[in-house]
Amino acid sequence: MRTRLPRFIGSAVMVGGLVAALTACGGDDSTASETPSDTTGPASSAPADPSPSRTASAQNSNAPAVPGPSLPPATSIPDSKKLPDVEGTRCETVNGPDGALHVIIFPGGSVDCAVVMPIAKEYGPKIATGSPQQVSGWDCGPSQTRGVLSRCTKGSDAFGFSIE
Repeated sequence: MRTRLPRFIGSAVMVGGLVAALTACGGDDSTASETPSDTTGPASSAPADPSPSRTASAQNSNAPAVPGPSLPPATSIPDSKKLPDVEGTRCETVNGPDGALHVIIFPGGSVDCAVVMPIAKEYGPKIATGSPQQVSGWDCGPSQTRGVLSRCTKGSDAFGFSIE
């Protein structure tokens, strides 16, 4: 008999704790009172907007609205901060380490965009290494020209990568 009473008391405490824990997890669900449980009742006078364009803040009036920064228009860049115009023939853009780069063939050579674009597409993502590399017979590496991120040369032909 002595062992049954402590077991019974221990079991009762565990069941009581479980009930208390489950009751606490239920919480107060305030959205349940706002949503009707009977869908057969009269329809609301406000039309439902199932479009995905509604944001969470539009659906939840308790969400705070945070305004974005007020930035000046792009035309307000001072001349000292503008990139210089780089002379040459403009080709397409290629993917660089941080976004699109414009490919420019520098004057004095005889190549065209059809020749340099395959090399530019191969070397563009490798610019981030910052070290000189050979790409299909072209010597490519960092450029000393202002406004040109990197440069590839082969004989008298040269092209570069610019952020415009």
